Amino acid sequence: MKNSSRRTSWALAWLLALSSPLWGKEEGKAEPSAAIEYLPLIPQLIVNLAGRHHYLRANVQLMIQGKEALERIQPYVPVVRHTLITLFSNLPPEQLSDVGEREKLRQEALSQVRKALAQYTDSDGIKDLLFTEFLVQ
Repeated sequence: MKNSSRRTSWALAWLLALSSPLWGKEEGKAEPSAAIEYLPLIPQLIVNLAGRHHYLRANVQLMIQGKEALERIQPYVPVVRHTLITLFSNLPPEQLSDVGEREKLRQEALSQVRKALAQYTDSDGIKDLLFTEFLVQ
């Protein structure tokens, strides 16, 4: 009877060890990354373009990794808006009609936003800047 009780104890200990979350964890595997969050810049951006007869209307969203980064960056939305308005103002409308030039502008906008935020807070977590609407008239 003692022998079967001892086997049962060992079997139970073995099952507990196997079910431990630390046991099954593979070394070198990264923890799942934080969820992607989107921060829309509301209201939409409207700026005059070169020549004063044209304007740009754009909806912009920041792609941010993690709720913590979102909460850290959110108070600085006015800094982001100012940076983008300054960048977009007085651009020639012809430049914005080309898809390749628009992509260059998007990359430059992302760079400028990161640089501006770095003056006030950590800009880590900003993964991308997206134009969700882009209209030149």
